[in-house]
Amino acid sequence: MHYRQNWQGILSICRKAGKLAMGLEPTKDAMYRGEVFGVLVASDASPKTQKEAAFYCSQAEVPCLQLDFTKADFAQMIGRGSGVLAVCDEGFFRKMQTIAAKENASPEKQK
Repeated sequence: MHYRQNWQGILSICRKAGKLAMGLEPTKDAMYRGEVFGVLVASDASPKTQKEAAFYCSQAEVPCLQLDFTKADFAQMIGRGSGVLAVCDEGFFRKMQTIAAKENASPEKQK
């Protein structure tokens, strides 16, 4: 529960700050402009979307995080469901990487 609240907080602040591109096409556009510091992919994004996101991330040399959240979870957190989110602020993305690393290192996740 605490993990979800952390993500909800950081994603909602990021969106309100205008530093979140939602959807694959807006993410690609932001990548071409050089604004993206990281990409988040929902667990239920289609295989084609996941493959495209990974391809464009590798081309732009941008980290791509596959999260345990669904598009519906993203919709509940930020008001819009999308399979791909681009974070256009370095500080926000570093915090997101820290949150993801803590979750992956937690004893509950390793069981």
